Amino acid sequence: MANGSSRGLCTQRSPAEQRGAAGRRITAGRWKILAGVAAASIGLGLLASFAGPGRPPTRNTATAAPQPAPDTFPTVVLPFLQKYCMDCHSGDGAEAGLDLAAFRSTADVLQARKRWEKVFDMLDFEAMPPGDADPLPAPEERRAVLQWLEQRLFQLDCRIVRDPGRVTVRRLNRAEYNNTVRDLLGIDFHPADDFPSDDVGYGFDNIGDVLSVSPLLLEKYLDAAEEIARRVIVDVKPRRTRFAGRKLQGRNAAFIASRGVWAMASVGGVSVRHEFPRTGRYRIRVEAAADQAGSEPARVKLSLDGKHLKTFDTKGYRRPAWYEVETHADAGPHRVAAEFINDYYNPAAKNPRDRDRNLYVGTIEIVGPLDVDPASLPETHRRIVTCRPGPGRSLESCAEDILRPLAFRAFRRPVTDDEVHRLVELVRTAVEHGESFEGGLRMALQAILVSPHFLFRIEQGRPVSDPAAPRPLTDFELASRMSYFVWSSMPDDELFRLAEQGRLHEPDVLRTQVRRMLRDPKARALADQFAAQWLNLGMLEEAAPDPKVFPEFDDALKRDMRAETLRFFEAVMREDRSILEFLDGRFTFVNERLARLYGIDGIKGERWQRVSLENLPRAGLLTQPAILTLTSNPGRTSPVKRGKWILENVLGTPPPDPPANVPQLEATQKANPDASLREQLKIHRADPACASCHQRMDELGFGLENFDAIGRWRDRDGKHPIDATGELPGGIRFNGPLELVDVLKRRPERFARCLTEKMLTFALGRGPEFYDRCTVDQIVRKLAENDYRFSVLVTEIVLSEPFRMRRGDPLAPPENERSAGSTADAAADRRTARPQ
Repeated sequence: MANGSSRGLCTQRSPAEQRGAAGRRITAGRWKILAGVAAASIGLGLLASFAGPGRPPTRNTATAAPQPAPDTFPTVVLPFLQKYCMDCHSGDGAEAGLDLAAFRSTADVLQARKRWEKVFDMLDFEAMPPGDADPLPAPEERRAVLQWLEQRLFQLDCRIVRDPGRVTVRRLNRAEYNNTVRDLLGIDFHPADDFPSDDVGYGFDNIGDVLSVSPLLLEKYLDAAEEIARRVIVDVKPRRTRFAGRKLQGRNAAFIASRGVWAMASVGGVSVRHEFPRTGRYRIRVEAAADQAGSEPARVKLSLDGKHLKTFDTKGYRRPAWYEVETHADAGPHRVAAEFINDYYNPAAKNPRDRDRNLYVGTIEIVGPLDVDPASLPETHRRIVTCRPGPGRSLESCAEDILRPLAFRAFRRPVTDDEVHRLVELVRTAVEHGESFEGGLRMALQAILVSPHFLFRIEQGRPVSDPAAPRPLTDFELASRMSYFVWSSMPDDELFRLAEQGRLHEPDVLRTQVRRMLRDPKARALADQFAAQWLNLGMLEEAAPDPKVFPEFDDALKRDMRAETLRFFEAVMREDRSILEFLDGRFTFVNERLARLYGIDGIKGERWQRVSLENLPRAGLLTQPAILTLTSNPGRTSPVKRGKWILENVLGTPPPDPPANVPQLEATQKANPDASLREQLKIHRADPACASCHQRMDELGFGLENFDAIGRWRDRDGKHPIDATGELPGGIRFNGPLELVDVLKRRPERFARCLTEKMLTFALGRGPEFYDRCTVDQIVRKLAENDYRFSVLVTEIVLSEPFRMRRGDPLAPPENERSAGSTADAAADRRTARPQ
């Protein structure tokens, strides 16, 4: 009988959804883009069909294993609760809001499975009832209740379970957005760095349930789309830029007269600093008029960066006219100036008009570049703009040839003729209103980049007869799941090709593609995104060791610590080593700063070098400075934090949250200043409310006490010698970090299970559910059969049913009512995009 009977998923914190109200109103200036998106029928409205979280299974889904008869809830569990728990956990004032009196049957318990998993954790840790409760349950009573909960909550018949779960539609997080823009358009630009931070759920920032969209983020999407389009597609139509009034800078006798016109009663001038977009020829024009006097006309000199271009004789008396010159200019900032160079003044002249010669400048205009050398255009432009309208080639056909493959890759699926038509119409309309062809393409690209089909990963699965039944993902949806799992980016050409052929879902093809993807340089994202979050490296950014105690700690060392850990993870991945080397790997990567911290001689400079740890008391992740620093306090180590980190990230058994009103360790320290840290913790956990959890956390943390708060080896803590011994339940003893690592490795399946659950959560973009246990069991078995190789972990996740399938939705609208190009979607877009 294939039962999933393990204790359960690596317990993780539920997402704390932070729906910030911060944001800016969508301004009227954005209307043209949003209207363009609506016109292209690439609308936000369709999200209503997909945005909700997955509904519970209704049929052919995970089913608990047949329960033993008779049900002992009324004879074993309920009396236990009444005797030991309900004094505190019943009625309106129930502790922690947990009213156990409301649960009268097994069915009641199973309807609140998540809550009862927490009850199991508290009982298993002996955190409840608290140690000072009277009476306390006998060990056999506690075991009986735990056994009942184990059977009801965690045991499944894996031959029956067929629920792959359902992922809430996910928007791209910041890293995925940047990477997708890079791979879609070939541009080295990181616009999402300016986006609001992504919310985190279950330890990761790619969880669909928490990736909300605020008004501020919508504004950022629009800003980014404009800037990306500007950088990628060059508008070859000469740009006309005018500067007048306060946009010009006066010099010497120049001053602003009436109506913003600059007047020069004697020698003076105006200038402007302008960014020339590309190298080429430009037309520089100045609008000027003059008071004529004397024997020669007023003259205006045009110059570029102080270099004389041309001098003009003005014509007429106060008659505005344009004077222009063409010149070559390199791309970049330049200063353009117009100067009055022949002042004249004779107050004795009989004709008042002959007494004073003055110059007036209204506008400086820069037009260009006038000539476009195709070879001078950026590679991104040449790759996208593969044709231009001309003789024998209509605007529509050319735009379609450009936009169809672009939209295909951006949406990560085939696009409909209607979608392409609407994008082409957007280009045509822009050209009719005076834009160049390239300007129209820019508008279409902006529409693509703010489409939900680009910003969100929308999955429908293959149509099946029963809308509530599990349905396989389409090959294109599977390609996106794979690429965003391993690369945090869009699929590449090979994944698209296999999806188009309908072959990607074949198991042998999936295995081959996983191996290829892990070899690709883009797989570094698995370290940067998954490993950094699994290992809590974000906490390292907030670490601030006391500079008086640790003067050598600075931002550079902090960056090196993080880089070392990610390089180590990447080495295990690239070399397809055993995942158990995350525990006992006897190598690492150092530069000179880290080598000093390790006490390794002969390493100089910034260059990273791989070094052996065979002669050092270090192994794997636990003894790396990044982990040791983020689990310490500013002025000292913290066995509690280090033990908790091991429980959560290695063993997959995080301790329950501490009860309310638990005294802080600092109070114990102040009362016992001369005691060692071990002695202070022993006094602290004498409190029954603290003892149950601390007895496990502290013992694990003591094994790392030889490392100080920034990861250096030490034999003494002030005047106290280090005692790095520990004892775990069952009488398992160890002394120091290497023996601790050896203890953790004795149950390799426990670490493999926790890492599998973490990576499966990251790969799926949703939190773990009880029906995922069979999948986890199967992956752990495969790992054990294949020496725990890293590639086996990734491959088995990709081959698993939760990864390749999704649960259907019996309330979803028919396929033809939620197609990307539907009229209903376009109407919803228009409602969404209406200016505020």
